[in-house]
Amino acid sequence: MSKVFSNGAIWAVVLAWALATAAQAHELAPKANAALALNSESLPLAARYAVTIGGRASGHSIEKTKSHTWYFYRDAQRIALLKGGVDEVWFRDAQQRISFERVFHDDERVVDYSTGELATLNVKVDWAALSRFVDPSELAQLKLVSKQGQGQETRLRLSGGVGRERLTVDWLPALQLPSRLTRQVQGGGSVQMVLVASAQISPPTWPQVGVKSAHYLHIDAADFGDMDYDPVVRKAEALDTRLGWRASHKHD
Repeated sequence: MSKVFSNGAIWAVVLAWALATAAQAHELAPKANAALALNSESLPLAARYAVTIGGRASGHSIEKTKSHTWYFYRDAQRIALLKGGVDEVWFRDAQQRISFERVFHDDERVVDYSTGELATLNVKVDWAALSRFVDPSELAQLKLVSKQGQGQETRLRLSGGVGRERLTVDWLPALQLPSRLTRQVQGGGSVQMVLVASAQISPPTWPQVGVKSAHYLHIDAADFGDMDYDPVVRKAEALDTRLGWRASHKHD
């Protein structure tokens, strides 16, 4: 999936990157799998990340650097990313069927994507890749720069070019997550994630998945064609388009 920064598009790219693993993932070489422990099971985990979106020149002005807090939750049935105004939650049932919901808190609406609708959109989900926050096909393009610690404290630094981006990852095999990840795009723009805290069970002070949105109105993504007038539908379609799920089209 290509990711191109344009004026005002950095946040859209971060959204696309965070869900990039929902697309088809490529297998890493066995040696790389072993080094990163990607063959091991991803255990249930809650993580809090500090996310910084770096400014870039835009005409005669400079876009300001923005800081955000993201919460990531992972277990066998659910993977969730809470970014403040928008939550993105993947579900997997006992039959391995995967569905998705996108929560818009400002609008108090939830958009539901059933297993069938994801298939209609040709979204092929790699659950193992999604649960690690980084597409293994990207990790496969990076070189091992250094290794620190042993056992549960092992930290691997990987770096290299991925398309038009420069990617640096401090990988924690024990958690199966990055402790730090930086994306720099040729020509400007950057995104940095830093793991601030993690726990097997999310602390009570952290936002809980589904609690705030318990009484929101739900929209079925399969009904978008009949709801072109709805501003939330337009927001969801715009995000789908940036992820490559839908073809771009103009509204009246």
